[in-house]
This record gives sequence, C-alpha cells and structure tokens, in this order.
Amino acid sequence: MKTKIILAFSALILFTTCSNEKEESTIDEEVIKTVNVRTSTVVPQNFDSFLKVVGIVETSDDIMISAEVSGRVTKYYVQEGEKVKTGEIILKIDDAKLNQEKARLEAITAQARENYERLKKIYEEDGIGSEIDYLNAKYAYEQNTSSLASLKIDISNTKIKAPFNGIVEEIMYEVGEVVNAGAPTVRLIGSQNYTITAGVPARYASSIKKGDDVRVWFDTQNSDTLTKQVSFVGNAINPQNRTFRIEIDVEESERLKVDMISNIQLKTMERNEVIIVSEEFIYSKDGNFIVYVLSKDEKGKAVAKEKVVLLGASYKSNVIVEAGLEPGEELITIGSAFLNNGMRLNVVEEKNQIAAQ
Repeated sequence: MKTKIILAFSALILFTTCSNEKEESTIDEEVIKTVNVRTSTVVPQNFDSFLKVVGIVETSDDIMISAEVSGRVTKYYVQEGEKVKTGEIILKIDDAKLNQEKARLEAITAQARENYERLKKIYEEDGIGSEIDYLNAKYAYEQNTSSLASLKIDISNTKIKAPFNGIVEEIMYEVGEVVNAGAPTVRLIGSQNYTITAGVPARYASSIKKGDDVRVWFDTQNSDTLTKQVSFVGNAINPQNRTFRIEIDVEESERLKVDMISNIQLKTMERNEVIIVSEEFIYSKDGNFIVYVLSKDEKGKAVAKEKVVLLGASYKSNVIVEAGLEPGEELITIGSAFLNNGMRLNVVEEKNQIAAQ
C-alpha cells in the first residue's frame, strides 16, 4: 500500500513538471512571435489630383434656317452633306402667288403716283384743290410704295441662302411640301470652329482657370488623346445640376462630329515635395488615423511603432500626410494590417514578397 502511494505521488510530480515546461514553452513562443512585413522609405513626392468630366463637341455655327415666307418647296440646290458658301442658295420656295401680288401692287402704286403727282401740280402751281386731297394722295402713294418694297423682300426670301460657310446637315422638307413662315427648313453646321463644352462640379470653382492644360480623348486609344487648354470658364453655377460651364477650343478635323461625346481630364491640385501614402496602409483607431513605421525595442529588435497622422487631400488611393510622418522613416506596407503597437517584426526582402503576404 505504501509503495502505491509513493508511485502515485511521483507520477503527480512528473505530470506537474511536464505541464510547467509546456506552459513555459508556450509563453516563450508568444514572446518571440513575429510578423513578416515589408517596408518603404518615406520620400517627399509631387502630388497631382485630377477630375474626369464628360464633354460634348459643339460648333459656334450650328443653326436651323427657318423660312420667312410660306409656300411650297420647289427646288433644292444642294443635298445633305454638301458644303455651301456664304450667300449660296440652298432651296427655293414657290413665289408665283407673291409675284401676282407684286403685279397688283405695282399697278396700284403706279396709279397712286399719277394721282399724287397730278394733285401736287395743280395744288402747288395752279392753286386748285384742297390741301387735304393733296396730302391723302401723297400718303396713299407712300403706303403703296412701302407695301411693294416689303413684298419684294418676301419674294427674295423665297430663296433660302447660307448665312455662312458650312455643311448642310439636315433637310426638313421634301420638294412639294408646304412650309410655313418661321418653320425650320435646313440645319446648317459651320465647318470652321469646334468647341468642347462640359459641366464641372461647383466645388472645383476655385481650382479650374482659363488657360489650364487639359487632356481630351474620344475613345480608349492613346493616339486620340489631345492636349488642349481651357478657353472659357463660366461665371455662373447651373442651379439644376450645380455645375459651371467650361469650353475647350479644338481645330477642325474630319473625325470630330458635332454632339460627339468626349472625355476631359482636368488637374484640380498640384503640390510639390509632400509625403504621400497609399490609403491601404492607413488605419482608423480610437478616432484617429494611424500608420505603422519600423522601430526597435530596448533589445534592438525590430518592432512596429504606431504613429498618429494628419491627412490631407487624396486622389485615387494616394493620400497626402500633412503631419505625423517624417522623410526617411520606414513605413510598414505589406503586413501592416496584422500589426499592433510594439509587435515584433521580421522585415523580408522583395524577393520574399510571397512570404510577407
């Protein structure tokens, strides 16, 4: 019986010793636990931010030519897509009825003139007749003369002419159709000056100025990218979409079409020699923004140091650090998401990037 008690006591001591050794081994492993990371030296850089907006190709000469008289379209002198010069006739409206009215007014005017000249002669030279008859004849002649002149203008307006050099974009009526006065008949687009217009959000009103360089492209091909300048900046904000208007002048080109959609890249900020950090290495903690930099503990071992930073402007994933990070410090990048302040580190080289990840 005594022998069994001694054996049991020995087994208990052996188990306790093994448990203590295992616990001490676990504590040692926790103490020397490290995280594989990569670092990047903090170096001041230039920071640019951009804004992309959508613009539309327009031209200063894009009008609808309306008929000034009513009548039937009798002839087109040009077709859609043809170029015309200033003063060239585009279409003709039937003037037969107007010419008949002209003949009638010419006869009435001639009669009024004869009557006026006769009364004038006998009144001024012979003193015969009344002054009121003389004045009525004079006014009747002047009214008929004015009506005849107005009718001649209407007849000339039956020929619709190009007010500037351009291209006939669209014909609204077919030959034989009746057009009313004031109705659009032809769309004429000038072929000289093209402008790209766009709306820019109001919050960038102080960032965009006349003369700023912009990049313009119409598809994904780099060869179609143009470098231009802002030629106009609007002074009013559109109350409906809270944007202001900008314009960019472009040269005439066969590949540019009116109402074509374009992409415009505007520079909204430019700062030199600032510290820039990718947002993926910035964390929120206790109401502050923090980053981790490489430091050493009292034993000279590499550890993570938590630093509170003040952030500034951002563009895409890049953020300006206004304060809290100094040039020359080693910013912890890959592996920083697993860190806490003071955690032991194992800095790996670029060739061991997979291990760090």
